[in-house]
Amino acid sequence: MDDDENNTLHASSSVVVASRQLSSSKKSRATSSPLPDSLEHLTNSTSYHGWLNSQTNYQEQIKFFGFLPPRAEDVAPHATEVFPTWTTQLGLRLRRHQTAALEALAAGDNVVIATPTASGKSLCYQLPTLEALATGGTVLYLFPTKALARDQMRSLRGLINNLDDAHGISSGDVTSYDGDTPSETRRSIRERPRCIITNPDMLHYGLLPHHLKWGDLWRNLRYLVLDELHSYRGVMGSHVANIVRRLMRVAHHYGAQPQLIAASATIGNPAQHAYNISGEVFTAVDQDSSPRAAREVIFWQPPVISAKNDPDLRRRSTLSEAADLASLFVKANLKSIFFCNARKSAELLRHYATRSLSEAEAPLIQSYRAGYLPEDRRALEDAFKADDITVLSATSALELGVDIGGVDAVVMVGYPGSLTSFWQRAGRAGRASTRALTLMLAADNPLDSYYLNHPDAILEGHAEKAVADAFNSELQPYHLACAAYEHPLRDDEPLAQNLPEAGTHLRKRTDKHGDVWLTRLRYPHRHVSVRGTGGQRVRLYDGFGTSLGVSDYDTALRELHPGAVYLHRGEHYLVRNLDLAKGMAVLLPHIEDYYTQTRFVTDIDILEPLFTWPGVTVGRVNVTTSFTSFVRKRYYSEAILDERPLDLPPISYPTQALWINMRGLAPQLKQYAPLFAEGMHALEHTLIGLLPAFVLCERMDVGGVSYPTYPATGEPVMFIYDGYPGGVGYAAAGASLFERWLTAARDLLTSCPCKHGCPSCTLSPKCGNGNQYLDKDAARVLAEVLLKQLAPAVHHA
Repeated sequence: MDDDENNTLHASSSVVVASRQLSSSKKSRATSSPLPDSLEHLTNSTSYHGWLNSQTNYQEQIKFFGFLPPRAEDVAPHATEVFPTWTTQLGLRLRRHQTAALEALAAGDNVVIATPTASGKSLCYQLPTLEALATGGTVLYLFPTKALARDQMRSLRGLINNLDDAHGISSGDVTSYDGDTPSETRRSIRERPRCIITNPDMLHYGLLPHHLKWGDLWRNLRYLVLDELHSYRGVMGSHVANIVRRLMRVAHHYGAQPQLIAASATIGNPAQHAYNISGEVFTAVDQDSSPRAAREVIFWQPPVISAKNDPDLRRRSTLSEAADLASLFVKANLKSIFFCNARKSAELLRHYATRSLSEAEAPLIQSYRAGYLPEDRRALEDAFKADDITVLSATSALELGVDIGGVDAVVMVGYPGSLTSFWQRAGRAGRASTRALTLMLAADNPLDSYYLNHPDAILEGHAEKAVADAFNSELQPYHLACAAYEHPLRDDEPLAQNLPEAGTHLRKRTDKHGDVWLTRLRYPHRHVSVRGTGGQRVRLYDGFGTSLGVSDYDTALRELHPGAVYLHRGEHYLVRNLDLAKGMAVLLPHIEDYYTQTRFVTDIDILEPLFTWPGVTVGRVNVTTSFTSFVRKRYYSEAILDERPLDLPPISYPTQALWINMRGLAPQLKQYAPLFAEGMHALEHTLIGLLPAFVLCERMDVGGVSYPTYPATGEPVMFIYDGYPGGVGYAAAGASLFERWLTAARDLLTSCPCKHGCPSCTLSPKCGNGNQYLDKDAARVLAEVLLKQLAPAVHHA
């Protein structure tokens, strides 16, 4: 299990802030005492903050320091009265929130437990599982990843091994059923299902379409467990919501009425989100009573490196700064995870860090991300848990609760996109009574700059609400076809929305009970990509035909085109060829000192306006992205060597967008009128960068295009769109608070100390043309003009 910290952290009660904005070494050292050099005897009386501040190369990078005091465990006084057979025999001392969840389950409720890391949520479904297995029932566990499923299988089998034989339960009753399950064992699992642990993909492709082979599982299904519920949001949430509703439909067909038990990181709407995923009503338990070690929270900003006479403010590379910290942590034997927001960043961080480590130290830092072979990831997890690795440079693939043992520190290389993810990652650090470190290394982008100036928005902010739409008009029709394949579909079923959109996949038939819908597709399940990546996978091979890993289709177009430099487990490869028809890419060793970035253009066609807010319109659009070229860049200096053309198929999909018509605004900009297009482009970047501060999304979830002259109307229009087929509500949510969002953008453009625009305000790492044609001052004035136009409309509304 892996979750985040408390939903709200109030400075008056649980946060002791040692210093708000630290501006001098003298002030910083006054707040803390240094750590021992070896860090082997860290206690609650010593400080990471003082240790970092005492380093010889410290340049006042610490901009904020906060301290979260330890908290004692709150044990329920009558814990053994709930599921007494198991609590007594296992010698458990249940915490108050665990007891509350188990009492609600005993009363027949569906329950969602949303509490922080290591709070013991697993017991809230493990004890009912034991009860169900002992009385002839079956249980189905759903985890988002195979690694989590394996962890939970080991944990539950460990509990069973501590029971006596009188209950008739054995560890063999708990089995995983996923893509790694050998074909020769699948039949025996189907014939005697007890507790099945799987993932949404296998449930969709393997269990539901073949439910007739799983009759005993469905007839006796007592509990459905949905762990890491918060991870089911956005486009994947839309898919999983349909899969879970189809599961409940099949269970009801066999006469079962299973209770649902969900576990989640701390989110703002646990009961509502559980309902959105399943269609069932839940009781939420979100008051944490688990113990918590002391935690330091540090916001770290790379130092300025531009010369005094340089008109633009430039800071040291975030990755270079992170690499120095990582090598320092390796030398200090500080076990830590460095979370990066992109796969390439995780690989580059390891590459940069090893340059300042000795030959013996270099293996102590490794990278970990999606796309590695399963056996490689397991080896990394085991080595880290065994302390053979000191630092892992990881992506969100390690954010979920894989058991990797105790961790001292978590470093976030850039804000992760949401408070939920921030505390989820932070919660990975903390060993018993030993103080933990959470360090956010601010990247050069508008969102990180916003939180550097508003640290209380993180420490005292509320966790966001998770978003999942089971009735996405682009995705649900395929699930309706799957449901009709599994069992004839009727118009009055709760699932049966968007039937008109599914018309090409369904046909109506009349039987003795009335009209029913059947699928026209032979096997509709293959048309659904549960992970939202288009379904097609690309396998990676070296020049000898050895498999290196796997990539999704969209990532392959960006990072595996011919000529691309691809980083994998610290090794550099040059992509020799990409065969999309065969789904394979061949990679060769690469030794030259450069990496590559793709460039692209995006076109938007308006399909249908849906509604308007003051200043903006929201509607359905079609987005087409074409990858046009790639540039080769030197490591460290970022100098561009050359640009080369690409010939790749475009990506096109319908989605939702907001758009702002700016007709008539150019004359109001007066001296900036010649730079109107550059101002639009820069303001678009700033708005996209700030959107995650207002809406639960990540920067990569949305895109934007600015047209000085939109072809369909001849007028200047700015678009910001959801980056997923069908849309998931991000653009619409941004439109509903557009004035606040635009005000924040105007304020950032005004306060940023750079002269002509920098990554903290107008430059974007995902700009398709490499951040050309931007003007910061024109963007600021354009925002002010838009706000003046907006004010009367908002007041009137």
